[in-house]
Amino acid sequence: MKIKTARHTFFIALIALILVVGWYGLMSAQEKANCPDKILIRISDLEKTLNVIDELIGVVPAQPMNSPTAQLRGMLMGTNWIDPTRLIVMMCDLNNVQTSMAMLIPFQRSNETFQMTFKAVAGPDYYVLTLPPGGTVSDAVKAVLVDASGAKATASVSVELNIRALLNKFDAQIMEGLNKLENFPQGQVNPQFGPKPQDIRTMLLEMLEMAEQVEILTIGLDLRPDKLTISYEAKALDGSELAGLFTQGGKTSFLDAYKPKQQMNFRSRSYDMTGMLNLLDRCFGKFYESMGINFAGMAAICEGFTGEMAGGASFSKTSMDFEAIAVLKDPPNAPNFLEKVYIPWMMKFGQDMATMMAKDLGGKAENLYMRTPDSTVDGYKVIGVKTQLPFNAMPNGMHTPGMDLMINSETRITAVGKLLLMASNDKRLSELIKIAKGLKAVPAKGPFMTMDIDMTGYLDFLMEIMPMAPGSKRPLPKMGRTTFLVDLKDGRASAKWSIMTNDIKTLAAYFKNMAVSPTGARVDERMPAGTVTEREVEKDTSEEERQIDIAQHWFDKGMLFSTYGNHKEAIRYFDKVIELSPENSAAYFNQGISYGEIGEYEKGIAAINKALELSPENGVYFYGRGRVYLLSGDKSKAVEDFKRAAALGNRDAQDYLENTAY
Repeated sequence: MKIKTARHTFFIALIALILVVGWYGLMSAQEKANCPDKILIRISDLEKTLNVIDELIGVVPAQPMNSPTAQLRGMLMGTNWIDPTRLIVMMCDLNNVQTSMAMLIPFQRSNETFQMTFKAVAGPDYYVLTLPPGGTVSDAVKAVLVDASGAKATASVSVELNIRALLNKFDAQIMEGLNKLENFPQGQVNPQFGPKPQDIRTMLLEMLEMAEQVEILTIGLDLRPDKLTISYEAKALDGSELAGLFTQGGKTSFLDAYKPKQQMNFRSRSYDMTGMLNLLDRCFGKFYESMGINFAGMAAICEGFTGEMAGGASFSKTSMDFEAIAVLKDPPNAPNFLEKVYIPWMMKFGQDMATMMAKDLGGKAENLYMRTPDSTVDGYKVIGVKTQLPFNAMPNGMHTPGMDLMINSETRITAVGKLLLMASNDKRLSELIKIAKGLKAVPAKGPFMTMDIDMTGYLDFLMEIMPMAPGSKRPLPKMGRTTFLVDLKDGRASAKWSIMTNDIKTLAAYFKNMAVSPTGARVDERMPAGTVTEREVEKDTSEEERQIDIAQHWFDKGMLFSTYGNHKEAIRYFDKVIELSPENSAAYFNQGISYGEIGEYEKGIAAINKALELSPENGVYFYGRGRVYLLSGDKSKAVEDFKRAAALGNRDAQDYLENTAY
C-alpha cells in the first residue's frame, strides 16, 4: 500500500534520470572522434519540464516543497536564471577508478551564488564546471560543450552513448561477469524450468557481438503538458549486418486501406523478415531452444512472407477477437503454402513446445495446437486451429475465465490472392475476405511499424485474468490510446512510445487509491463487489441492511471521486458514509487522506485519528497518518507514526525507515 509514493513511482524514476544519470554525462558529435567512449546528456528547458512533472504529480501550489523536483531546484539555486532556449550539456568519462564530468549551464542572467557553490567558471553567457566541483575543464572540452548547447533540442532529456566504444572500454569487466555465469553452481539452478546459466552466458555473448555493430545509441524522454514520449535510436556501423537490416523496406503497400479497430492494433511495412529472424537466431537461438522455440524454423517459414501485415486483438471477460492480414510473396502458390507449409510448421512448432513443457513440468506432451473442422467461407477453404495449453503448465491461481479465453482460443485461416487472412471466427473472416478483395497496391508511407493500445480495455482484461490483483474489482477510468512507432531508415532504427499526460494522471490516481484502500475497506463483507443504488436495495432487505447497502454506495462514490483527484467531492461522500455507518473506520481513513491531498492537514489528522480509535492496530492507518504529517511539514510526528506502522508489519513504513535518513 502506498499513499502518495504509489503515484510518484514513475516520476521519481524521471527525477532520478535528471538527478543521477543527468549528473553523469553526455557528448556531442564533434567530440566523438576524439572521445568515443564518453557519454553525452542534453537537457532542454529544465524549468518547463519540472513544472510539467509537478503538474502530473499533483503538487499543491501552496505546498511547493512537497514537490520531488524541489531538491533539484534547490541544488541549482532556482532555475529561472537558466536560459531555456539553449541546452544544458554534460560530458561524462567513465573509468574504473572515478567518474569525471564536465558540465555547461547556459544562463540568461548570472547567478553568483551558484557559481561560488559549484566553483564554476563563467563564460559570456554560460557556466562551465566539473562534478565533483573544483576540477579543470580543458579548452577543447569547453568548445565542444558550447557547440552542443546551441544544438536543436530533440527531447526534454536525451542520453547518447557510443555503444561500440564503451563495450571495448569495459570488455574485461564484462567478460569477468560472464565468466561468473559459466561457473555458476549447478546446485543453485532449478533443473525443471528455464535455461541454464551457461545458456544465458552464450546468449549474452551473442548479444554483445551484435551490440558492437551499434555505433551510437540515443535514449530520449520528452515530457510535454499533453504527452509523454520515450524514444530510442540506434545508428548501426556503416557496412555492418545491422546497417543492412535497418533499411526502409518495400515502397509499395497492399494493406493501406485495411484499418482494424480492436483494443490492440498493429501494422508493419514489408521488410527482410528472414534476415531479422536469422539475426535473432544467432543472438537468442540457443537460449530459446531450451524452451522449445526454434528461431531458425521461424526464419525458414518467413521466406514466404513480405513482412507487410496488419491486424489487431480485443479481449473481454467472455471473448477474445483476433484478426490479421499478411502479404505473401508468391500469390499463385498461396493456398498450397497455407496447407503444405504454414499449417504443418505451426503444428510441429506446437508439438515441440508441448514436448519441452512435458520435459520441464511433467505430464503428457499433447500438441499445443489442434486442427478443428475445415469450413468454406464465401467460396474459400478455411482451416481451423485451436490453441490448447494445458493448465498444469500454468502457475497456481492462473486458471481464470480470462486466461482460459486467451489460452484456449481458435484461429480460422484462409488465403485470398497474395493475402493470408486470420480471424477468431468465420463471421469476421468473411468480412476480411470482402476487405481483401478491395485492397490495391499503393505507395508505402509512414513508419516501418505502428501499434496502438486502448489502455482501459487492455488493463481491464489483465485484471480479469489476474483477479487476485489488488483493486481488480474496481472499475477502470476511461483513458485514451497509447502508441508505439518503429522506423528503419538509412542504417538507423528508431522507436517511440507515447502516452497522453492526462492518462498518466488518471492511471496514477487510480492505482494510488487502489493502494490506499486497505484490506477490508468495504463497509460490509456481505456486500457484492459492485456499487448499488438506493432503489436497488429497497426490496427484500431490513432497514439495517438497507443502510449498509446505501453506505456502500456512497463509499464507492467517494473512492471513485478520489481516484479522479476530486478530493473535495470525495470528502462529501465519505461524510454520507459516516452518517449512515459511524463505526466505519475505512471511511474516516480515506476521508483523512483526501483532506491531506488538498492541504487541510488538521482535518485529515482528526479523521484518521477517528479511524485509529475504531481500529487501533491497523498499520495502514498509522502509515497514512504519517504521510499526512509529512505533507504538513511535521517530520518528527511522521517518523513516529512510520515506526508504529512498521512495528505492526506495514511494509511501506519499513521501506521508508530503511531508505530515508531521518
